[in-house]
Amino acid sequence: MERKGFLASLVAEFTDVDQLCHDIRYWDLQFQPLGPVPAQQTIAKIIQGSAAQFDCTYARFHMNFDQRGAPPQGKVTFTIPGKRMQELWWRGHNTGENDVLVYLPGTELVSISGEDFEVHLIAVDVAVIADYFDRCGLTVPDPAKLPGVFRAPDDLLKKVRFVLGKLDEQPALVDPCTLDELVEKLVGCWVVQTGLQPRSLAPNASRIVMEEIVTAVASDDIANLRISELCRQGGISRRALEIAFQDKFGTGPAAFVKSARLAHARRQLQLAAVADISIADVMDHAGFSHVGQFAQDYRKMFGERPSDTLRRYS
Repeated sequence: MERKGFLASLVAEFTDVDQLCHDIRYWDLQFQPLGPVPAQQTIAKIIQGSAAQFDCTYARFHMNFDQRGAPPQGKVTFTIPGKRMQELWWRGHNTGENDVLVYLPGTELVSISGEDFEVHLIAVDVAVIADYFDRCGLTVPDPAKLPGVFRAPDDLLKKVRFVLGKLDEQPALVDPCTLDELVEKLVGCWVVQTGLQPRSLAPNASRIVMEEIVTAVASDDIANLRISELCRQGGISRRALEIAFQDKFGTGPAAFVKSARLAHARRQLQLAAVADISIADVMDHAGFSHVGQFAQDYRKMFGERPSDTLRRYS
């Protein structure tokens, strides 16, 4: 295999969410902040590029994001959590620092990240995956029947983090031979864990209620979300839920839900070109009832009025 170093296509820090969505390569993604975007501060750093047949990415976000979209077409993408990411809510599961996420073409990305989110990604053509199965002495399965999350040993994850952590400062270390070895080992771990689910977390009432809220946010079922009612049903105090949210997202449940509703409203306004939609419709679907307060909160979070967004996308 030809040795050729990593060639970057994007190395950037972002202070603007719209610019982030526009510039990111390979992925069809939409980011909605779950909190006010700090003025003139870096909210994300992205490094993307390739080495031979491998597409590599390092991403770090400095605030909570609701992330939705689709992975690169024709690729199998392995997503390895960074050292700073303890958990990520991803497609209905909480994944941890030893869990590798796999994105197949046609799958949907729906995740909610904490306020300091770091990941490393390696993507390879679907057609090439069969070669790795063969090299591992394994029968080629239908990738769609393999788990979307699998566990990997610490030493392998440390090696992946070390290599992909050099994308910016020492790209020569990110060579095809090294990446080939890492992908072969990841594929080996992936295929032998068919049917494995993400690690189970010790259940507790506050976490269960928190995950109900996060699930509702991810499914856009937020108009009638009532935190006090969920606490009552879950048999927990509001304070216990506050602690759980502060620990996971760095913000309280009320602020989290409010930000999620504003993010949902913005997504709906951005669909104005393909849908007959009004600001009143958006408010109703997102669970807002006071026009003036909605406009004020929306402008504070996104730096423009709802009518400005609607006009820009209609």
